[in-house]
Formats: sequence, structure tokens, C-alpha cells
Amino acid sequence: MDSTQIITAMIFSCLGLMTLIILSKPIKFLLKTIANAAVGCIAIMILQTMGLPIGINYMTVLFTGLLGIPGIAGLLILCVLL
Repeated sequence: MDSTQIITAMIFSCLGLMTLIILSKPIKFLLKTIANAAVGCIAIMILQTMGLPIGINYMTVLFTGLLGIPGIAGLLILCVLL
């Protein structure tokens, strides 16, 4: 390997590392949302076994995924009020 290939490899390595650093926040947010949605689905299933008519669909999963435990509480309040 000559010096230009080494310098090119170093530049691409730095660019790749910078890209990973820049994208780390959106990836963390996405993983947190997916984890919240999974916990929300489990909580909704538990609430269904207790007799509350909360269905699992895209909106309830999105609601619990974005808001977490307060989203589940909000769905529970809406279920009781409506």
C-alpha cells in the first residue's frame, strides 16, 4: 500500500465514524420507541385479560411507543371515559 491509499482509508474511516456519531441520536430514539411499543403491547394485553376493551392496533402501539407509560395511562383513561 502506498501513502495515498493509506490516507484515503483514513479519510473514509473518519467519515464513517462521523456518520455513526451523527446518526446515533435518531437510532437511540428509534430503539427507545420500539422498546416502549413492545412494553405497551404487553401492558395492553394484560389490560385486555383484566376485561378492558383496549385493542392493539397501529394507533395504540404508536401512542404507547411515543409516550411510554403515560400513553398507556392515557389509553386507560380514554377507555374508562368512553
